[in-house]
Amino acid sequence: MALRVAVATGNWSNPAIWNGGVLPQAGDVVASNNFTVTIDQNINVDTLTNAATNPFILTAQMTSNSTPSGIVTASSYYGGGYDPFYVFDRNPTGSGWITSAGNMTGWIAYEFTSAKVVASYQVFPTVPGSPTSVARDWTFEGWNGSTYIVLDTVTGNSGTATVTRSIANTTAYIKYRLNITANNGNGNYTGTSELYLFALNDYGSTSTAGGGFICSSSVTINLTGISVANGCLIGASVLRWTGGSGVTTNLNVTSIREYGNTLLVEGTGTLNFTGTINNIISNTSLGVVNVTGVCTFNIVGTLNPQSGSNQPEGTQLIYVGSAATVNITGSFISTSSAGCCVRVGGTNAVINITGDLSNTSNIGYNGNLIIVLAVCTINITGNCTGRVLNSSSAGYLKIIGSITASNFNGQISVISTNASGINLFSGPFISSTYGIFPYQVIRMHLIPTTNSYFEFRDETTNGAVSPGAIAPATQLVSPATLVDNLAPSDVRFGTSYALGTLTGTLRMPVPNQVTFGVQVDNTFGNAVLTADGIWNYLVSNITTADSIGMRLKNVSTPQTTGEQLEAFLRLD
Repeated sequence: MALRVAVATGNWSNPAIWNGGVLPQAGDVVASNNFTVTIDQNINVDTLTNAATNPFILTAQMTSNSTPSGIVTASSYYGGGYDPFYVFDRNPTGSGWITSAGNMTGWIAYEFTSAKVVASYQVFPTVPGSPTSVARDWTFEGWNGSTYIVLDTVTGNSGTATVTRSIANTTAYIKYRLNITANNGNGNYTGTSELYLFALNDYGSTSTAGGGFICSSSVTINLTGISVANGCLIGASVLRWTGGSGVTTNLNVTSIREYGNTLLVEGTGTLNFTGTINNIISNTSLGVVNVTGVCTFNIVGTLNPQSGSNQPEGTQLIYVGSAATVNITGSFISTSSAGCCVRVGGTNAVINITGDLSNTSNIGYNGNLIIVLAVCTINITGNCTGRVLNSSSAGYLKIIGSITASNFNGQISVISTNASGINLFSGPFISSTYGIFPYQVIRMHLIPTTNSYFEFRDETTNGAVSPGAIAPATQLVSPATLVDNLAPSDVRFGTSYALGTLTGTLRMPVPNQVTFGVQVDNTFGNAVLTADGIWNYLVSNITTADSIGMRLKNVSTPQTTGEQLEAFLRLD
């Protein structure tokens, strides 16, 4: 793994534009170094960046122990707020990781998705905590697949300042760990607020921030990430796609994060994007992905704006400012104060979304996952929960899936405020447990399905804003909804069901019209309708007093009459 920087403007495939005359290889961090590099071939590298890059932090900016990339583990940890991943969240003044109570030693490890060469590292003091909790002795180790190899040893560190260590390591390891063997006297725990792992830098000097990469070809670009210099303006993005009609480019990125306008989509062809777009810390006028071309932009992945207090309200993951067709397959998730996922400002844009949209963030208008400002078409196939969409447009909105309000901060899921807006929903429509209505629109048309219904809360709590006990749900069912999946042809004629909205059409004969003993509905037939049936019935009742069978049994025949006369006249 190396840092590869451009030394001139030109085509990626030209070795002369790269330091040392060597093309970037798999796993390299590639910096534009204030030049413009045209991607004219398939590429497979770790990161594209236009930021000054020396040294380069190898680890992802972690938001959990396994997202967005890599796996963080530890020997133990104190509890909530001191999880292991905080050591790799790029926030040295944050809470960090500390061991569980009673552990004065312990280790913290980061596992990459592929092996990396770490040339240096930084250990930050424990936060919060006293100087006695700071690591005094430790080893820095690399995992070779069967055991940890000690790469560096430190003893007697007694200060609270950041410690930077360069190591003579040229081996790529999949996992590294900081193994603390003693602290400075704290009898309860040890740890660190941050651990930076730096890449091998074979360029020898800091690259210059600026420049970028441009692609107009039908190529495939495989990346782990894209890193952009803070304050980057339109036209100075890390990656600009300018593919014309007939061009299809595949861009596979594990995670786009960092600052705004990272990817600029200017072309008119087809761009296929696979990956995650999340954790923006963005200029309020830009998106991490900015779509300005009338193209087809296919996205498969997750949109997840989670950046807490660092996130201005006006930001967005994707800004669509043209009549592009954007097809998104994947989930939209937001659980913290953050900007929106998609903001649409381009007239005649078409946004097709397949996936569930969920938002429980505590933010106002700009916190909706989708904000629609222009006359366009929005098609959503998936369930919408919490603050999902706000439209001031006279455009077309179609949602096939449930729309559910959230209790949190009174979140209406879908809002459409333009009287000319066309809104088609299928439902079900579910109010929150406190009775907040799921949508607010001026006009709406129902797309009837077998699962269309409204769910309200009944009056048992007198409509309290925050009742102590949640009111039971009451449903109003669409005529198209089949209770228990029964069709009218399966229900007895004249029977009303589905809350009175449907009536059965199945005509069932009454028991006296059905042969004796045959089951009819939940009864048995009692009609005798055939000759055999009559005979069998008479035979079966031949011993019943005063029955036809008993009477026939006692009727005289010529034979029995003759026998009786013979017996009477016989003199002997």
